[in-house]
Parts: sequence; C-alpha cells; structure tokens
Amino acid sequence: MKKNITINLFGSLYAIDEDAYELLNQYQNNMRRYFSRKEGGEEIAEDIERRIAELFDELKASGVEAITIEHVRDIISRIGNPEEMDGTETETTADETDDAPKESERKENVHKKLFRNPDDKMLGGVTSGLACYFGIDPLWLRLLMILFAWFSLGTSIIIYLILWIIIPEAWTPEDRLRMQGRPVNMENLRDEIMDGARKAGQYASAPKTQKTVRGCLTVLLDIVTAIFKGFLFLVVGGILLFVTIMLIAILIGFCLYCFSAFTGGVSDGVFSSPAEQSFFNALINGSLRQGIYWTALISSITLLILTLYIGTHSILRMAGRIQPMTLPKRLALIGGWIITAVIFIASMIQSSISYDWYIRDYREEQRIRNDSLEHQRQLSYLEHEGWKVVRHKECGNNYVKSGEYYTGNRDVQYIDAWNFNRKMEYEVERTVHVTPGIYRLEAAARTDGQGCEIFACHDNRERKASVPVYGNQGGEIWQDAQRQQTSGNITLGMWKDITEANKGRGYGWSIVRIDSIVTHDGTIRYGVTNIRSGKWDGAWFSATDFKLEKTGDLPKRHKPLTPHKSTRRS
Repeated sequence: MKKNITINLFGSLYAIDEDAYELLNQYQNNMRRYFSRKEGGEEIAEDIERRIAELFDELKASGVEAITIEHVRDIISRIGNPEEMDGTETETTADETDDAPKESERKENVHKKLFRNPDDKMLGGVTSGLACYFGIDPLWLRLLMILFAWFSLGTSIIIYLILWIIIPEAWTPEDRLRMQGRPVNMENLRDEIMDGARKAGQYASAPKTQKTVRGCLTVLLDIVTAIFKGFLFLVVGGILLFVTIMLIAILIGFCLYCFSAFTGGVSDGVFSSPAEQSFFNALINGSLRQGIYWTALISSITLLILTLYIGTHSILRMAGRIQPMTLPKRLALIGGWIITAVIFIASMIQSSISYDWYIRDYREEQRIRNDSLEHQRQLSYLEHEGWKVVRHKECGNNYVKSGEYYTGNRDVQYIDAWNFNRKMEYEVERTVHVTPGIYRLEAAARTDGQGCEIFACHDNRERKASVPVYGNQGGEIWQDAQRQQTSGNITLGMWKDITEANKGRGYGWSIVRIDSIVTHDGTIRYGVTNIRSGKWDGAWFSATDFKLEKTGDLPKRHKPLTPHKSTRRS
C-alpha cells in the first residue's frame, strides 16, 4: 500500500506515488542546479518541466490513474538525452574520420576534484570526499582520523574544521561527477541525475573493498562519530552562544554608557562620593571623543551580525533546510568574521588601556587630593592643640596618627612621623605662659631608634630627656601595667586596657620626664624632636599626653644689709 500525492504542474493536477514524487522532485532540483550555471538555464529547466507535464498528460489520457516510480524513470530516460537536455543538436555524419574516437577519448580524460561528499558523510563529508579523491575505503580513513585525533591531542579536529570550511560540497550533479573523476557529459549527467541516492562513494571504491567485512568496526565508528558530533555541536553552539551573549552585553553596556553621557552623567546614588561621580562623567565625555570606542562599538555590532548569520545558516544547513554556501561566499564570510574579530579585540584592548589610564590618573588625583586634605586636617589638629611645626623634612604628609595609643583606643590622635629611609627631620613645639616657678614636664613617647628627645626651653636654657627605645611592643607604661596585674591590683579601667593593647603585647610607650624646669619670666617652650642630638638612627617616633606640672616656687631673695653712716661729734 503506497501513499499517493496530488501535485500541480503547469495548472494540471496529477496523482503520483510518494516515492515517484521524491525521484521527480530530486530530478527537477538537480536539473535546475545544473542549468542555473548556463545562459538561459532557467528557460531550459522550465521547458523540461513542461515536457514532463506533457508526458504526464499522455499517461493520464491512456488511463493511468496514479503515476508510479517506473513511469518517472521512463520519462527521465526519454527526456534526459544530451540533445534535449542541452537544447542543441549534435550533427553527425556517416563519413566521420578515424580521429573522432580519439577526440572523444580526449574529452573523456578529466581529473578528479576534491569535494566534500554529501551522500556518504557522518559530519561534514570531508573524510568521504578525501577517500573518493584518493580512491580508498572511507572506513579506514575515518578510523585513521580518530586515532590521529586521540594522539594529536585534538589537533586533527582543528584541521578537520578548517577542511570543512575550505573544501566545497559536491552539491550539483556536475560537482559529483568531478568528485568521482568522471567526464562531465550529458550521458553521465543523466545517469547521475537519475541516481536518486547519489552515493558517489561507490565509484571511488574498488569492488573488493566494497565487499570488506566491516561489522563491529562500523558500529564502533558510528558510536565514536555520534559522540564526536554531539561534542562538536555542543562546543560550536556554546561558542556561538557565549560570543552572542558577550557581544549583546557589550552593546547594552555601551548604549547605557552613551545614554549616561548624553543625559548629563550618572545619578548620584551610583557612586559613593561626588568625586567619583564627577570623574566617571568626565570619563564618559572624554572617551566618546575618542574614535577607538566607536571602532569597538561598530566592530562589535558587525561581529554580532556575522556570528548570528553564520551560526543560523550552519544550523539550518545541518538540518537540511537550506542549501550550502558557495566557496567564495563561505571564504568571504569567514574572512570578514576573522578581520572583524581582530579589529574588535584590538579596539577593546586599546579601550581597556585608555580606561586604565583614566583610572590611574583618577587614583593619582584622588591620592593627591586625599593627601592634601589629610595634610590640612593634621595641621589643623596641631594648630588647635597649640603646636607649631618647627621642622618637617622627608616625612611625607605625616604629622599625627591614630590607632596605636597605649590604652588601645584607636581614636586618640598623637604626634607621629616616620620614614624608612631614616633621614627624616621632625620637630614640633608648644609655647606656654605660666607663673614663675619650678616645673616638671611629662610626656608619653615611643620610638624605634636612638636620637628622639623630649625637650624644654626656659630662661635661655634647654633641658632634654631621651625617649626609651622599645619599638612597637612593650614599653615602660605596659610594663607598669603588667606589674600591677601581677600584684593583683589591676581590675578594670585604664590599666587593664593597657595590658590588653596590641593583643597583650603593648605598643612600646614610655613616660619621659624632665624635672627642675625653672622659669623666672613664666615662658616655657617644650616639644619632641629627633634633630637636636644629631644621633638619629630610627625610622619613626610618636609622642602624646604632654603635661606641665608646677612642683615648687622660686626661692625668696633677701635684701642685702646696708651699713648706717656714723656721725662724729666734734
């Protein structure tokens, strides 16, 4: 029981078997492909279809209700001769010379051309086309390719894909004849067109190889090919999907980028500070003036379009919905894609470099701005506390610091300077006016080198005391707290905080005292320095909690006795 199909051919309806329709349809398509390369080929193909309709009318008039595959084959054999297919008549005479056979033989002598074989393919028909070209069994060549792919760590896969791209497919009957090495004449074209299966591999293999027992090798090859085909489709599909998503994301980002530029910048809520917002707006406005960003945008759009077109065409071609591209078109698309990808990658790299320049300049400006603000803040703190900077050399912008106060309180600020080149010079002082008397100066200080001193100037004299060197751990204040803890006198409060500072190691602070500061005019200058002794060999020092305490009054001066004048009586 066969399925019948009703077709419309030049305005007439004909009932035809399904297999006969497939052969007829294939015959018409092949004829159109062949004659499409010739001048007036469409008219020739249309005349052939009209001739087919006339023969169908004859069959219908003779009482044939449904056209079978035998009828189609008979029609093809009747109209598929050289004279009628090419539209020319070959003039032959009875007095042909003896050289005619030689001329025919000369025309029959053609060379094979390498094509991808669409009739015996597992992936792209490359291996079958190579086997047809060299006249070997494609099975052994496929097994060799699998072994080569295994031992070459995937190099053969890349070679296969390249061959798939550059080798054209034998799509027309003329191409299939050239692939088999057969002369392209009308007789061979008729035979090729009538061969519905188009199995060109049968011409390349010797009869002996056709009878090769394949058995489990064929099954194994089918399994490996199916796995490789699935892996290849996943990789190609994943690459296309990734490239498409990446390009779409770049386009969306660039569109938002441009939109923010033309609408006056980014909203306030995006950045953490007005400085960052103003910098980003300046970055947008500056970058839009550079052609490299527009090159990246245009190349990304072009690359996206080419990728979608090539990917969609490849998928539809694999599904058998459309015809394959011609070799020039395929090479043009691949070449255009590669050139566009190179331009896109180069422009993105240059854009990234430009962006890094902007970021580096921005960070440098931010650092300078922050250093300036911190510099002003520290000087304002010193000025507010009554300190005067006498000497500040090679200390950067460091004047005060917080975070390592001896109680562990990280908010307390103290005088601090450091420079690891050990060449800094730093001195600050404070001038106070007190009542004349005897005073004692105390301060908490620390350092990592010799030469740091607490000083006091009074009545044109100077007294100094060196700061003990403990570095960043221990210190006399911490030691006193430890002794209090050992004696059991420590409970809560400052002493407990001191012992627990710096994870129980202390920060190196000590109490420095200067006694017997005698002032008659009531003016005392004191501070901390590392330049008065001339022996500085450290990298940093800190000082805080200066306290001037009166310890006594000046001794009272007694008036000297003056002798009374004696009078003599005469």
